Amino acid sequence: MHQRGVFSFLVAFVVLVGGCQPTLSPIVGQSHQSSCKTVSEALSADADVELQVEGRTLTILHRDALTNCCLTTAMEVALKAHNIDVFEREQPGEACRCLCPRDLSVTVYYLSPGVYTVRLYRDDEPEPFWEGVAQIK
Repeated sequence: MHQRGVFSFLVAFVVLVGGCQPTLSPIVGQSHQSSCKTVSEALSADADVELQVEGRTLTILHRDALTNCCLTTAMEVALKAHNIDVFEREQPGEACRCLCPRDLSVTVYYLSPGVYTVRLYRDDEPEPFWEGVAQIK
């Protein structure tokens, strides 16, 4: 009887301590916006988007996004299976009559391994203005 109790305890200890790794769900970090940049050369109409992968972390960076000078633009993320939809949305506030280029970024942590389709949208436009692929190993 005593041996069975010790054996059960050892099995439970091994499973709890070393046998099971917790599965973490993806977490979306806060988006960031740089200050207005000075425009020293003509900006391209094409989106300058970079996907940076480090382990199970993906950072989405949109360089020189044209935004209202006086508003904050946030990147909101919707995760659906292996699709990552990013919406660049101007936050409520007093808008100005000028645009400036800024860098926008957002990071998603603890992604499961696989290939992800990343799409960027402006505000509530129905079609993405940029699409790319990121591989998490």
